Amino acid sequence: MEFRTAALADAHDLSHAVNGWEQIYRQITPGRFEGTLFQVNSPGFQFFQEATNRRVVQSGVSPCGVSSIAVPLTAPMQGTFQGQRVDGYAIMALGTHEEFRLYTPESMHYAVVSLAAGTMEELVGITVGDAAVRQLRKHVLPVPGERVAVLREVLTRYLDAAARNPAGFVNPSATRLFQDEVVSLMLGLLEAATDEARDLTHSTYSEIVRRCERLIQDQADEPLTVLDLCRHLRCSRRTLQTSFQRVANVTPVEYLRSIRLNAVRQLLRSTAAGELLIGDAAARWGFTHLSYFAREYRDLFGELPSQTPRKN
Repeated sequence: MEFRTAALADAHDLSHAVNGWEQIYRQITPGRFEGTLFQVNSPGFQFFQEATNRRVVQSGVSPCGVSSIAVPLTAPMQGTFQGQRVDGYAIMALGTHEEFRLYTPESMHYAVVSLAAGTMEELVGITVGDAAVRQLRKHVLPVPGERVAVLREVLTRYLDAAARNPAGFVNPSATRLFQDEVVSLMLGLLEAATDEARDLTHSTYSEIVRRCERLIQDQADEPLTVLDLCRHLRCSRRTLQTSFQRVANVTPVEYLRSIRLNAVRQLLRSTAAGELLIGDAAARWGFTHLSYFAREYRDLFGELPSQTPRKN
């Protein structure tokens, strides 16, 4: 997985810096232009986070074979996308090789996830519902600002980790966790935009948690993500979330994080300090930001990783 950053002083240059997109940006308000771009690319997956400080008209054609979801991150947006007014936080969706036009506000900071079109449709259908697949064709779906804040916090943590420790993302577990967490959060926004109440019996929720635990046990040597659980169980993110909260009083993310933290702890306890560094043990289980990892480890076990007894 390739991580790239750029700071550009021309809107036209910024439009060409995004891999795979056939597009042109035109600055339409006066003043010195400042744009930043952070992008991640791997087969079948693209993520980029972009910020501009002037009003811009973006036009072009989305990449062939992929579907894309964008969302403003730092402020409610006031602009126009695909002829529709965007007033607040909203998902902006594009299908494969679709012509688009976006009129941005004076200051715009947003994130975009692109997946193979078939993968996007399958994941949306499984984790949100078939109705959401149809909803995406509306192009603009309002979402709650508090849900966007969660996405923004996670992305900030990952971008900080990539800047501090780019080698941490070389580990396949770390790159897959990044990809799945970002996609999962984007799907969570879509879920919030197409909310449909649904309730099941407690025994059904318990069975879902039991099946998740069995899957985790069967794949004990690799970290699983929320998307992995949704795919295997063919259930929505909402159902998974409700199941864990009602049965175990934690979210699926918290539960899976505890599994990974326990795995790191056992790895540390079973190896000598000279045999395996703490950072390498953490990266093996998908932890790329060492300060966040150390804090979460201490919160769970009451000690820092450096205080965990190692094998003599």
